[in-house]
Amino acid sequence: MVATNPSATPALQIEDLVKTYPGGIEAVKGVSLTVQQGEMLAIMGKSGSGKSTLMSLIGTLDKPDSGRILIHGQDIAHIKNLARFRREEIGFVFQLHYLLPHLTLLDNVALPLLGKSGAQDLARKALEQVGLSHRVGHVPAKVSGGERQRAAIARAIVNRPRVLLADEPTGNVDSESEAVLLDLFQSLQDELGMTLIVVTHERGVADRADRIVHYKDGLIERIETRESV
Repeated sequence: MVATNPSATPALQIEDLVKTYPGGIEAVKGVSLTVQQGEMLAIMGKSGSGKSTLMSLIGTLDKPDSGRILIHGQDIAHIKNLARFRREEIGFVFQLHYLLPHLTLLDNVALPLLGKSGAQDLARKALEQVGLSHRVGHVPAKVSGGERQRAAIARAIVNRPRVLLADEPTGNVDSESEAVLLDLFQSLQDELGMTLIVVTHERGVADRADRIVHYKDGLIERIETRESV
């Protein structure tokens, strides 16, 4: 479990967040939540419960109808260049890897660094960190599903974001690859101090987190800590 510092600025603070879609679909109903720096938080809930909407709001990919989101103390509603903030502060991992098929893993991982000095070296280092230094010259079709997902994680962390959001990251891999990915998340948390927020249907994935948020019908139903699991 992560050792949190109560006096440190939280990685994430959500205050009375509301998001309603056309037709009156309430995906987020006044949700409040605090995530400490370096914590791994899992969000569990049935399909259609609003988990992915909540993640999109946290990741600044969508805007709430009301409420506040603070990332490391910064109210995102007041950030002028939100795209730049997102690129520098937040990494994204999805169920599908979204790698470009015609590019090597190295070039895929380097994409967020376009125009940045030393992009290839940074991409190579990120691939090494996820155990893919021997695959840098391969295109996605020439590596396994688990390796493609690890490459997607390398791309997500190449900018060294302080917050990593993962939406069903193990949904398309086998159990062996899942264990490798979970160990990788643990190392990102332990070695880099990243804050991880993971949406998952898998109890085995959630059990690796410091806390588990049970989400239902746009609301937090309950929160488990590792000691209570």
